[in-house]
Amino acid sequence: MKRILTAALLLTAIWAQATLTQTQSFSGGTIADGNPLGTVFSGTYSQTGFNSPVLGATVGLEITGGYNGDLYAYLVAPNGTLVMLMNQPGVGVNGFGASGAGMNITLADSGSTGIQGVTSGSVLSGTYSAAGTLGTFNNSTANGTWQLFFADLGAGGGTSTLNGWTLTLTVVPEPITWALGIFLAVFLALAGLRRDWQT
Repeated sequence: MKRILTAALLLTAIWAQATLTQTQSFSGGTIADGNPLGTVFSGTYSQTGFNSPVLGATVGLEITGGYNGDLYAYLVAPNGTLVMLMNQPGVGVNGFGASGAGMNITLADSGSTGIQGVTSGSVLSGTYSAAGTLGTFNNSTANGTWQLFFADLGAGGGTSTLNGWTLTLTVVPEPITWALGIFLAVFLALAGLRRDWQT
């Protein structure tokens, strides 16, 4: 039993070390003031060995100008999974929203402050949690076209510009996933044979 437990712990350690995390950057453009129809910015994520399901995702946004409290955004994975990134930050807190113009932020489930609760009048920076849960992307396919939708829902705050955005994904590389699966199946089969032999 002790050997089985040791092997299981070793397998877990190998699995944890076998993940890959890579970032790709994509271009943006203008987010028209007061236009709820918004704009879709597409980025094709393409990394060797990234055909396995996503285990984690973070999004970086670099925006200048406009009024942060007017912004609405969501991200769609290649398989159609959708996660809301922001919905008029700060409006639910003070009715006016975050009055700053621009942001250079990372959205991650590990963010200690939610983007929805921000009312700051300055350019935002740092790491925030998104309006939705980025973990919803887990088990999505990494490689393919990701679509970032942005809209400015309030007229008069000026034009925002998405200078660029990044997508950081963590996966278990496909060959390693297969190898670990085969190793586990063989290990469990041998453990079962050993138990049957002993009885």
